[in-house]
Amino acid sequence: MIYRTLLLPSALIIAFFLTACGGDQPENQSTNMDEMTDPGLAHTVYFWLQDSLTQADRASFEEGVRSLESSPSVRRLFLGKPAATPSRGVVDNSFDYTLILWFDDVAGHDAYQVSPVHLKFVEDHEAKFKEVRVYDHNSL
Repeated sequence: MIYRTLLLPSALIIAFFLTACGGDQPENQSTNMDEMTDPGLAHTVYFWLQDSLTQADRASFEEGVRSLESSPSVRRLFLGKPAATPSRGVVDNSFDYTLILWFDDVAGHDAYQVSPVHLKFVEDHEAKFKEVRVYDHNSL
């Protein structure tokens, strides 16, 4: 009997909480996980920047990277820094930034490579690069 006494109020509280929290989702926000995570091609770029860069230089770099999203064939952009995950032999967190761009296909990637937005980014920020590594991969 005590379980029923505790279970019903707990279930009502949880249901209320879930209903209240779920109501704030914008109507146009997609909830289809396949749609959100399945690019035709992902273009992953790791940047190691010059040690001498100022905070303003880094902010300018970040702004430049974010401008790449305006290239017509870019479907999504993710910009990040190394996570503070535990050190393991297989983890390389020596980079300064990672950029992931999603494209529908190789043709979209190829169009991006010669787009004015991308060419301007490279022209404006290339001197800040110590090293750049690119990994392109198709969705399975």
